[in-house]
Amino acid sequence: MNRVFQIFISSTYIDLKDERQAVSNTLAKAGYMTAGLELLPATDRQQLDYINRIIDRSDYYVVIVGSRCGPLSDDGLAVTEKLFEYARSKDVPILAFLPESSGDVALGAETDARLKEKLDAFKARLSTSGIVEFWSNENDLCMKVVLAVATAANLKPGVGWIRGDQAINPKLLQELERLRIENEDFRQKITDLNRGDSSTDLIGSADSITVEFLVYRSEEGFPDPTSKTISLGEVYIGLYDHLLKNPSEAYVRELVGYWYRQKFQISNYCELGEKSTAVIRDKLETLGLIKSRSIIAGFSNHIAWSVTEKGKQFFESRRVLRIGHSGSEAT
Repeated sequence: MNRVFQIFISSTYIDLKDERQAVSNTLAKAGYMTAGLELLPATDRQQLDYINRIIDRSDYYVVIVGSRCGPLSDDGLAVTEKLFEYARSKDVPILAFLPESSGDVALGAETDARLKEKLDAFKARLSTSGIVEFWSNENDLCMKVVLAVATAANLKPGVGWIRGDQAINPKLLQELERLRIENEDFRQKITDLNRGDSSTDLIGSADSITVEFLVYRSEEGFPDPTSKTISLGEVYIGLYDHLLKNPSEAYVRELVGYWYRQKFQISNYCELGEKSTAVIRDKLETLGLIKSRSIIAGFSNHIAWSVTEKGKQFFESRRVLRIGHSGSEAT
């Protein structure tokens, strides 16, 4: 399978605008994907978090230094140096390119003494950080960047990007789905043999389960994981009407979160954690109350839940028990 490597290009903007664009164009012509800061004047935390996610998906990090320090982040560190620190912390291979002299950059040297000191310190760090090349003009820079990236890709290939139609063979997905269905049928038969046909006693003493909810307590949207012991039977009864509509597993997470909010009177938005959702799915499938199936949409694979006949019988038996219990209390 052919992979396309993504290259993150970091530099100051004003003094290296033309060189940066030339490097991006040259890498694109060589068959690489490029990403950078052209559309984001990254100075605040939210923008830097977004850029960090792009770096996470990049295979190589190219940092081009000119004669300017560039804007500072909230902690007083130059943005280019802050992004360099993040790339290094994530073990993204770093390729640094420094000017042979300040005259190689069109817009001249940094005039602010404090910023010049920061720039010189950053250059010194880059000189000992990994692969370092010195460039004299735009053409020289483009040639050295392409050669350095090609060498890095040869010595330490990144993960890269793969075309969706090459990643997974559709016939293989179909075969895996057929085997999964067969496996579920065998599990269902074993469950029936072990538990008999009693629908009212499917969930009993082992009803309680500890799961993780993601509670969003702030406007920034960062979730707060919270563990809670809940009743598996109550969750199933609460979800039953929605399960009749074959919801996706992602929607089930929201539904259980809504049930959790109502039951425990939580005002903040929350949803069930992914791992806990898989645990509940596995338990309900083992009990024979639900079945799940994979849905292929485009190149994405989703899981949908649906109620089994045994699940319907269990719900009806629980409903009859609740009605009978309420009637005995009323008389």
